[in-house]
Amino acid sequence: MLLLIVDDEPDICEILRFNLELEGYDVLTAESAEEAQTLVNSHPVDLILLDVMMTPKSGFEWARELKDDKRTARIPIIFCTAKTMEDDLLTGFALGSDDYICKPFRISEVKARVRAVLRRTQSEEGAKADLSAGNTLAYEGLVLDLDRKECRVDGREVAFTKLEFELLALLLSKPGQVFSRERILHAVWPSDTLVLDRTVDVNITRIRKKIGIYGECLRNKFGYGYMFGR
Repeated sequence: MLLLIVDDEPDICEILRFNLELEGYDVLTAESAEEAQTLVNSHPVDLILLDVMMTPKSGFEWARELKDDKRTARIPIIFCTAKTMEDDLLTGFALGSDDYICKPFRISEVKARVRAVLRRTQSEEGAKADLSAGNTLAYEGLVLDLDRKECRVDGREVAFTKLEFELLALLLSKPGQVFSRERILHAVWPSDTLVLDRTVDVNITRIRKKIGIYGECLRNKFGYGYMFGR
């Protein structure tokens, strides 16, 4: 999971980055909303820890812009600030924030809230995927029947393993979105199975061979993960 910490106090950014990396997260930091926007434009961020009192653009202002943009509206936000007035709390939640941490905070509390928000948002995404199970996923002549668990390439049925089918369905469900290897492993492989990041690469190679001319649509974004798209 890739987290983005946005705070105009470098020491806070560094403390949070260090401790969250110990928890196994990938972490980016920014000291302004403008710098953070640049990172969001180029990285598949899974959660943002956002300070409110920043200049020239406040955390509230930037959060409103994120939620108004369909490309970033899905990213969960935890406000992290010294502002404790009830009106400020209500403003944060009205903007679509997922949680609110008041400074000074304990690192253990930050870790717990990050875990809780990620767990909740992942469950919501899983529920949405279940609701769409009656549909098919398709790109030109590549068709996945999610009910019958079948893949057809230009009308010809192609045999897939369960993992291969679910991996391709994940990428095809959101064309153009980059999925990190960690996110793919979490979504497709059983939680009690020990696998390496390289396992994703091996399965992607197999899928490419099976889907023929559409294999070029399974693109590796170096350093970030995989996506489906031209």
